[in-house]
Amino acid sequence: MQETEAAVVGVDLGTSGVRAIAASMDGRVLATASRSLAAAQVVAGDERHEQDPVAWWESTRAALQELGAKLAAAGVPAAAVRGIAIDGTSGTVVFADRDLRPLRAAIMYNDGRAAAEAEALNEMAGDLCTRLGYRFAASYALAKILWVQRHEPRVFAATRHVLHQADYIAAQLLQQPPLTDYSNALKTGYDLIAGAWPPWVSGLGDLGARLPAVVAPGAPLGVAAPRAASACGLPAGLQVIAGATDGTAAVLASGARRVGDYNTTLGTTLVFKALGERLVSHPRGLIYSHKLPGGRWLPGAASNTGSEWIAQQFAGQDVGEMDAAAARRLPVPVPAYPLARKGERFPFLAPAAVGLFPPAELDPESRYAACLQGTACVERLAYETIDAAAGLAGGEVYATGGGSRSDVWMQVRADVTGRTLHRPGCPESAFGSAVLAAAGVSGRDLWETAAAMVRRQASFAPDATRASRYEEVYGRLCAELHRRGWL
Repeated sequence: MQETEAAVVGVDLGTSGVRAIAASMDGRVLATASRSLAAAQVVAGDERHEQDPVAWWESTRAALQELGAKLAAAGVPAAAVRGIAIDGTSGTVVFADRDLRPLRAAIMYNDGRAAAEAEALNEMAGDLCTRLGYRFAASYALAKILWVQRHEPRVFAATRHVLHQADYIAAQLLQQPPLTDYSNALKTGYDLIAGAWPPWVSGLGDLGARLPAVVAPGAPLGVAAPRAASACGLPAGLQVIAGATDGTAAVLASGARRVGDYNTTLGTTLVFKALGERLVSHPRGLIYSHKLPGGRWLPGAASNTGSEWIAQQFAGQDVGEMDAAAARRLPVPVPAYPLARKGERFPFLAPAAVGLFPPAELDPESRYAACLQGTACVERLAYETIDAAAGLAGGEVYATGGGSRSDVWMQVRADVTGRTLHRPGCPESAFGSAVLAAAGVSGRDLWETAAAMVRRQASFAPDATRASRYEEVYGRLCAELHRRGWL
């Protein structure tokens, strides 16, 4: 079988769903499948967000079974599928026993209960924070691990494996504890410069015995167990390849290549990754730097602002119709900060932050338009913050995530930020995981693999005629954020 006839699978575990993509080695999308994670939801509140890992696996297995059926219907033999890689949310953590069974619900990336533990870690890990240029926050996996150790000691004592979200799914496929990758390990305290777990991390209540070994994204992890592969409709002998965080996988799907350019994933949240050649620090620790093979660093951060406000504020509305109506009203002279939940982590840190939404007396279409441009204003503030820390200026944006499918929103984002936005042919983190799988099974350089697989679908340049009006709205929003004490 020729390499171009081979296929790989990428799986993305998001906040609300699982997405699986099968692609050829030259980047053609062969089939897609998805499943909701509504059944996984356990706890949701202002600070606590938990999901059931077993439900992740059930949804992933169902999505992969559907994917396999679609491949068969398209005439792609099961044996063509050579490898699979999984990405997941950054900072989500699972506590499992020796048989890989979860001992409690997973604590999600946006869970805010571990603020006190994060501060304790910042005091404990001053040297690591200084060298890596970030500060621990409640969203970091290590802070949540410390919270469980302090508040649920029986769970911690029974824990034999601390797993990231992507690791848990890989473990189910391998039927053994997997290695992890260093993008997922970052928020668990892994030292990206030394390439090791710091001794003080390993010593936190004998945590070292519970932590996985760490490899690069795209490294082979092993062969899927026959029973697990069969349950997912996957072929025997399938290679399981190390994935990455969802934001890191999105970079690979985006087409970003030049230093200074960005990949921004607009999904439930906004995830920013600049392409750089060095690790970047921020004086307040708001920026962290992932890395990928080939000497590339990805300074960036994630905002709790994203597209979640659509379901919250405009439930039941036809998004396509709302987009069309919004296009006729933009720009709207109303500032908005459409944060759907309490608490913000970037481009400013404000645990008590709440959304600023347009007044109710405004017609729904204008309110919707104001929220589109408000999200873009947060995006612009994020670019300015990262550029200032990294010494970058004016790079183009390669947009991924569900929000990038909207032409109207893409144009608003270009107009507000003053940057050209590009949409790849498959703007999804799952496709980035497929790129990782392809690199892992072929042994090719990761960036050469990405260049061979990623295609550009559309570009959106800023409309200069709207610049002054958006500048006014942006200035008003920043002034309000200052007034509230968040900037």
